[in-house]
Amino acid sequence: MNMVRVKRVVLALIVLLVFAQLVQPKRTNPPVVPSRSLEAHVQVPPQVQFILKRACGDCHSSETVWPWYSHVAPISWLITSDVNQGRNHINFQDWEAQKSPEAATEHLALICKEVRDGGMPPLSYRMMHKESRLSSEDMNAVCSWSQSFGRPSESAGQGN
Repeated sequence: MNMVRVKRVVLALIVLLVFAQLVQPKRTNPPVVPSRSLEAHVQVPPQVQFILKRACGDCHSSETVWPWYSHVAPISWLITSDVNQGRNHINFQDWEAQKSPEAATEHLALICKEVRDGGMPPLSYRMMHKESRLSSEDMNAVCSWSQSFGRPSESAGQGN
């Protein structure tokens, strides 16, 4: 009798997963307008630009590379949500979307703290994308650039 229940539960889960595939989130890559990009507003050294694209671009740009598993529910829902949140917070290719010049500067200054604390790129992303992992040299380059915009109060007094 327990085996019958197990089979029913497994069958129900399979049916649920199949129907979940019908609910696909919208995966977008908005048009890139070069005049709205970070580089159009702020000088970004080539090394830092490369690091930002490699480690941050999938969630913080309009050129997300959507891997095959981003089309499989329920993982697709999580990935799309992460990308949308990343773009809403900071989109390097739509820098003009920042609330104000002060907010933009604050975001730039906080990049070093996020990188040093291991918050960015997130662990879940680093696990699936080895190329996004930052070396000490990468962190130093990003922090040197980021801190040129001033140090936000949250990271004041912390050494690098």
